[in-house]
Amino acid sequence: METATERCSIVVANDGKILGQATSSGDFEHSAQMTLLVEAALRQSQHKLGDLDAIAISIGPGSYTSLRSGLSTAKGLCYGLDLPLLSIDSLSIIAAGSIQEQDYPEGSLYVPMIDARRMEVYTAVYSASGEVLEKSSAMILTNESFSDYFDRGVPLVFAGNGAPKFSPITSSSFAYFSPVRSNAIYMPTLAEKGFQQKAFANVAYLEPYYLKPPNITVPKKIHLGS
Repeated sequence: METATERCSIVVANDGKILGQATSSGDFEHSAQMTLLVEAALRQSQHKLGDLDAIAISIGPGSYTSLRSGLSTAKGLCYGLDLPLLSIDSLSIIAAGSIQEQDYPEGSLYVPMIDARRMEVYTAVYSASGEVLEKSSAMILTNESFSDYFDRGVPLVFAGNGAPKFSPITSSSFAYFSPVRSNAIYMPTLAEKGFQQKAFANVAYLEPYYLKPPNITVPKKIHLGS
């Protein structure tokens, strides 16, 4: 279950192979569509809820509301079906998708980006094998961003819904842009690995990985008069 950004998606997979999938038809409709998408993906895979062995959920970083909606649905299914829960970093999902493309120069590193409003993104750096080289962080993009890599001639592949913010402001010939966006279709291999390693989360205490606190504004007082 991938719910970190504006679109949510569901995949049913076995041994890393996709059997059924469904994606929301509109932006930020997670609460309304999640259970319907689960039903649709199961129906396409010709399976039922009772056939599931585990549930994997994108844990963040990403949209606060989207992550909460996704995790609530995942927890409800795990409690109801007595299933283990796997939490998967949202940026690693995007990185896995762009790595699968195999369409970039040898030695490329992979930089997933999730939009965090204005010129800020959540990002990290991964090797071609999926190893985390730079942990996730919130970054304000400028034309100097990633210059330490570019100056050394290291090709970087940017992906995710935050990547289009960087495209107009970088002039580096070592910057490549992937069309990959957050989607559950890139999760099966990651989920299968976690399942085999029994890297299960505590369903009761698992919280979304927000990376930074929500930007909550204090409402202005309204004077109604006498």
